[in-house]
Amino acid sequence: MYNRNCRPSIVQLGKQNMNDRGSAHHREANNHGSEDGQRNVPAMAAMSVFAYRTWRRSMRRDPVPMHNSSLTGQMRVHEILNVLLAICSLKDEFIRPPDYTSVQPLIQEHGYKYRPRFDGCIGAIDGTHIPCVPPLENADAWINRKGFHSQNILAACSFDMKFTYMLTGYEGSCHDARMLGEAIAFKGFPLPPPGKFYLVDSGYANKDCFLSPYRRETYHLPEYRRRRDGLGNRREVFNYTHSSLRNCIERTFGVWKARFKILKGTNSYPVEKQAMIPVACAVLHNFIRMVQVGDPLHEDYAGDCMPVSENVDVNADDGVDDVAFGTGPSTGPQPPDTRRDAMNMLRDMMADDMWDRFQSAPWYRTTQALAS
Repeated sequence: MYNRNCRPSIVQLGKQNMNDRGSAHHREANNHGSEDGQRNVPAMAAMSVFAYRTWRRSMRRDPVPMHNSSLTGQMRVHEILNVLLAICSLKDEFIRPPDYTSVQPLIQEHGYKYRPRFDGCIGAIDGTHIPCVPPLENADAWINRKGFHSQNILAACSFDMKFTYMLTGYEGSCHDARMLGEAIAFKGFPLPPPGKFYLVDSGYANKDCFLSPYRRETYHLPEYRRRRDGLGNRREVFNYTHSSLRNCIERTFGVWKARFKILKGTNSYPVEKQAMIPVACAVLHNFIRMVQVGDPLHEDYAGDCMPVSENVDVNADDGVDDVAFGTGPSTGPQPPDTRRDAMNMLRDMMADDMWDRFQSAPWYRTTQALAS
């Protein structure tokens, strides 16, 4: 497990991986001269340039300001890709499953609001879209419901706003629920042990280890805060509490995109390389969360009230339970779904318990108690 004392680790690992991947190319360039007459950028400088360009929204070959003027210049494509590959190779080191053995610190801290019903909750899952340049052969498949080309990103995060899983490179038209199904079946999604679960929105089925809110009830926090009549039934109390906890994934996407502006632009790399850029940014995001205390950007997004509307899934659709996990729409009578029945029962028990507390404890009904 990494801690603040691991500050050199990502630099050392990334530098070694980058040198390993690029050593043959660098030897050839040093022996024969580079095409544009510039010398190869050392690994440390290359990583600095890569970080600068992810922040600047572009990986174009433009000059990058550096303290050492001898390193200022243009990085060639192979040097940028070496850094990208090196950082992505650290994915398993820095994007790790959550701790299954204890109650999440945020839930412990706000025990009056979340305990004991959310003691088994280990994080939140959602999808987000970033612009992309699609392959010509199937460009239409990359158009999302807002009408622009994008790749769909599926991610899980813990409540301290660190990514614990990420799947990239799917077409913008692909639904989040189908991506989750493929992540479980083919992409190594770490299913938690019994009794542990993730929070998801209504675009996912309420089944297995995924707890979704009630449909056809108010859900998002700003909608509740605009209301004057308070919470009117057990489903609204559950949805409000669920939303205030699941909101961490939207805030994590928010700080991730705000820091790495390249996630809001496009580049001309092949789709396979475009899919690696969000992963590299997630590795760097988690590293910053591990080693930097008091990060101003993180503090800006740390509260429930931070606007994160840009992260709402552009392919969200309330009628998708039947396509969850890649099963497709059902036709004709279906057998009982015991996995869904179990989660529905759990959700109802949680809602009943929270509603009883809501009615019996005046302090629990206050805006301060609910919104803290």
